[in-house]
Amino acid sequence: FLCTLVTTPRRRCCEKMVLFNYYYVFVFLALVLYGYKVNAFASPSIPPPPSLSLPVWSLACPLSPTTVPDDNNINDSMEKYQTSMNIVTYAMPVTVAPPKLWAVSLYKNTLTRRAFLDCKLGILQLLSPHQSRLVPVLGKRSGLEVGGFSKRTACADLNVSWRRYSDCCCSSLLESNNNLSNDNTMLWRTMDILPQCQSYVHLKLLSTLDAGDHDVALCEVLATGVWLHPTNQLSILGLDDMPMEPKDCTSVLYTGQLRQEGII
Repeated sequence: FLCTLVTTPRRRCCEKMVLFNYYYVFVFLALVLYGYKVNAFASPSIPPPPSLSLPVWSLACPLSPTTVPDDNNINDSMEKYQTSMNIVTYAMPVTVAPPKLWAVSLYKNTLTRRAFLDCKLGILQLLSPHQSRLVPVLGKRSGLEVGGFSKRTACADLNVSWRRYSDCCCSSLLESNNNLSNDNTMLWRTMDILPQCQSYVHLKLLSTLDAGDHDVALCEVLATGVWLHPTNQLSILGLDDMPMEPKDCTSVLYTGQLRQEGII
């Protein structure tokens, strides 16, 4: 073969072209194999699961002065900032037998998450269908905005005034519940809640799991409350009370309604 290349210039030129073609084919195959190797270790594109219609919950937490960021230029009295509220991404029970445990998904860049991690107490409020207009305020704005943003004031502008927990919850019920009393009594008394929600699940934070842009909070249920429309008060359910009736989209706000209204 080498002799042929040396002795026959015409054939030598043809053989060089063939060699160059083999060289380019080799480079192409190498690039393909390299790309295959890179893609094999890369995270594949996973299509999203189907959108589900889920209940909409708002988490209310006692807010301490140390939780409010200093760079927000907040000069108002702490009376305005004793409660932080936000729409949680997901919330659901994870156990059946006592202790009742719930998992709550918390978006990281929120003041409510900070407050919940600080005080480790909060109330999940199950919204009613007519409260869908509160979702843009509670879920799309943040108390961490520069200059401060008052969700309390924004809700009041929508004719929904937050209620002080101690004013709308019977004090005897609060003090008779061992889970809510003791060192936690003052925290419950100083926070606010949304009136006319379908359920009020009192939570104690047990632990958190880093889930990327969210934290998954494992919580213990301390008590459950219902709103009494005739008296316009919150009632804490006792062991002797009848269990709550099952609820559906006729009485509870679901994300399906939010999609229909163009909110999400």
